[in-house]
Amino acid sequence: MKTPPKTTPLLARSTLAITLALQTLAAQAADEARDSKLLDRVVVTGSNIKRTDAETSQPLLTVSRDEIKASGALTVGEVLGNLTNNDRGALSDLGGANSWASGASGISLRNLGTGGTLTLLNGRRLASYGFADNLQLNFTNIDAIPANLIERVEILKDGASAIYGSDAIGGVINIITTKDFRGVGLAVSAQQSLRRSWLARDRSGSVTAGFGSLDGDGYNVYGHLELYQRGSYKDSDVRPLLPAWYVEQNPARLQRSSGSFPGNYTGSYPANYKDPALAGKSFTTAAPGCAPENLVGAVCMYDYWKDSDARPATDRLTGMLGGRYKISNDLTAFTELQFADIQAKYYTNVPRSQAAGFTSNWYDSLKGELQSFSHPALPVGHPQNPYEFPVTLAYRFVDNPEMFKNVGASFDHRLVMGVEGTVAGWDIDTAIGTMGSRATQRQHLYLDRYGYAEAVTSGTYKFGQVNSADVLNKMFPEMGSTGHYRQQFVDFKGSREIYQLPAGPLMMAVGAELRHEDFFHRSMDNVLQARIVGFSGVNIEGRRNTAAVFTEFAAPITKQLEATLALRGDKVFNGFGAVTPKLQLAFRPAKALLLRGTLTQGFRAPSLPETGNGGASWFNNGRNDPKRCGTARALRDALKTGNAADQIEANLAFNSGCSVSFPSAVTPNPDLKPERSNNASIGLVVQALDNVSVSIDYYAIKRREEIGVPDIAQILQNEDSNPSLMPRDAVSVQDQLWSQRAKELTGQTIAFGSGAIRTMRLQYRNFYKTQVSGVDIDLRSRWALGDWGKLDLNLEANIQNKLLYWDTNANAYRVNRVGYDGVPRERVVLKANWSRGDWKLGSRVNYASSTKLASDERDDSYYQPEGCAERDEPDSNCRVSSWTSTDLWLQYGGIKHWTLSANLLNAFNEQPAVYRRPAGLPNLNGRVLKVSAEVKF
Repeated sequence: MKTPPKTTPLLARSTLAITLALQTLAAQAADEARDSKLLDRVVVTGSNIKRTDAETSQPLLTVSRDEIKASGALTVGEVLGNLTNNDRGALSDLGGANSWASGASGISLRNLGTGGTLTLLNGRRLASYGFADNLQLNFTNIDAIPANLIERVEILKDGASAIYGSDAIGGVINIITTKDFRGVGLAVSAQQSLRRSWLARDRSGSVTAGFGSLDGDGYNVYGHLELYQRGSYKDSDVRPLLPAWYVEQNPARLQRSSGSFPGNYTGSYPANYKDPALAGKSFTTAAPGCAPENLVGAVCMYDYWKDSDARPATDRLTGMLGGRYKISNDLTAFTELQFADIQAKYYTNVPRSQAAGFTSNWYDSLKGELQSFSHPALPVGHPQNPYEFPVTLAYRFVDNPEMFKNVGASFDHRLVMGVEGTVAGWDIDTAIGTMGSRATQRQHLYLDRYGYAEAVTSGTYKFGQVNSADVLNKMFPEMGSTGHYRQQFVDFKGSREIYQLPAGPLMMAVGAELRHEDFFHRSMDNVLQARIVGFSGVNIEGRRNTAAVFTEFAAPITKQLEATLALRGDKVFNGFGAVTPKLQLAFRPAKALLLRGTLTQGFRAPSLPETGNGGASWFNNGRNDPKRCGTARALRDALKTGNAADQIEANLAFNSGCSVSFPSAVTPNPDLKPERSNNASIGLVVQALDNVSVSIDYYAIKRREEIGVPDIAQILQNEDSNPSLMPRDAVSVQDQLWSQRAKELTGQTIAFGSGAIRTMRLQYRNFYKTQVSGVDIDLRSRWALGDWGKLDLNLEANIQNKLLYWDTNANAYRVNRVGYDGVPRERVVLKANWSRGDWKLGSRVNYASSTKLASDERDDSYYQPEGCAERDEPDSNCRVSSWTSTDLWLQYGGIKHWTLSANLLNAFNEQPAVYRRPAGLPNLNGRVLKVSAEVKF
């Protein structure tokens, strides 16, 4: 017998509080219940048949414009970030400096990734971003959607491939914008932390203008332009704000680097050196001119944290133009142009020189060959070499830090033209459109293998001075990549009543789509020619034509029971196809009770990067190498007993085995099959009063034939079973120098038995599976309080029950990830909004339950409770506590044409949960104040 899942204290208290409120106000609400009236039939997300809101048999959540304002969200990403079924695991532009899809953000529902979540704008697809997520998945950049024009967001928490086709596995997000606007509207918003003014410092503003009345004049035309700017700050700026537990786990945040300006001479005296006392000895000596405050002993240090962004800046210009024209009383023509111009800037560490003889490896994507570069020493006779033998100058190239920023930019557009209305009894909606996204990524951070070596060894580069732009550009040329996604489409759908059954009308919808897509992602020539040291390239292109037909029936079997059946077929010309069915049942045994359930299949078509031509390679960073990590730990401990220079080398030695970087190469696979899923949901809606409804829905999704490459961690753990996937280099000179110095300090022989990983060779295949299940709860109520105004009390919750990933080596599912790091069992949002006259006041309580610190039971034992016990730490050190925050909202509309509002986010200054493992920065914002003003004429 299974033990029922535990309910969190907050969830229990929240539900009890709302229940008591409902009981208190029930009598008054019943007296003021509105007379029922017939609702207009509308298109609801997840169906092609027009229906009333009350008829929906699917778990659909609607977030209104007022709710968006009350949340304080400035962007679409923040709006969707407030959803309880958003797993927060998708790509974010905040991490764009280390992303192949620089400058963009995605959305993931149900832990199924950007490829399992479909995003729509006004019921139709958006352009995929010009770059692919992780070089694999085409996805929608939600940053390209203007936030201030949103009328509402509909979230279908169910699979819908039978309606929309590919990607609608974990859910559908339909962002619906204002379509009929008259007059001129201006809106401005600004926010910043009350802890430090430069934290969370964001600005947005928009202008909307429209004229004409569709009902009165027969037309309406509008335009909307929106600007969003995110403020930035450096890693060094937040150093005084870091909590002690974070510094303990991330000690490098307080460290400085010996790769400095004007640098440090480092190396070893030759074994036959003229001074026998120095022969064979290692040394590190500051170059002349080091500022006194940067000298630590004899070593010149550099604070590299002052160059890198803790929070990168972005500028986004988004907009929409639209028009509607009445052709007749029954037909309306429409057009819609959406566009976005985005630029994100990521300042990273200024580059430094490497030890002479240190070898960088990377992959030549064109030739399919591994490349290597041995970093040069300053030769004898070099103007900056005071020694009689070649020497390393550990140096930081600080000439022009501005040039080393990483810029991710994109321009997106989507033009749709169509007709909707009624023809011969059919409700029709047809359109033709074109869309695209062009993305670029540019930076000067990496060195040119020829230009750099020549400038260093010849003396062209003047160490300790400010060099010209020409010299720097030869050493660190502009490099990056360009990507483009384009789509043209035509679609048609129509619905109507086709027969009158005893229990009601039999409704039918039919439709078809044609789409052409093409995609390319190509690195600049200097990358593809393997001139850029350590940076592997990508050269992928693909195109396809797809046709789809679909039908849907809504049949009232009895007065209480309705069935909806949908069937869709998608076919790539000269390629794969998919047929996806869907069955929904809605049973209403009483007016106040609706029982509903869904069985459906879903699919994700292999992306163009997965099936196209070419290939890609990238670097894996921060990996644990099982064959070297034990030795690396021992070398670190030995070197830490030495001088200041040894302390620095200790960390480098540790990273060489326990935080390694190496390239991987992957090629597309034209024989891939679509990913498939089986989705099931069952739930109920209880509406005891006209103004109170509660829905509870259980969902279960099994996805199979998932496309991916072998898991890097598993390849590392099982290297000996397939060594051809992971060739290694010989033990390096640097490895031997660390061993030599460790023996000098401790007398122990500590030596690597294996060289560094050279590369990994991979290809996309269908071999993964995922299972997810859980419960969604949605409680909504509205109470009329007489002279005291109106009160809305809402609760949204997602309780995860299962998250299983497939282990290809064990041929079985891994441990259930729910309750582990990053996957809380419960996410809950409790909202209360009160309005009276010109005033509105609201609060929002956000809750995420506690998790284990470990990310996995099997491969992450260090952070399991038994790991804490081995280190004599309390069990609490291997857990991440629950986190609760409260947001407050105030709005005033008593000034003609104006609406003023303020949000206080994290009003009670809830501190970030303690996270005792190396990671990115915790939330340091504290309380954040946002103020907004809107005016409409």
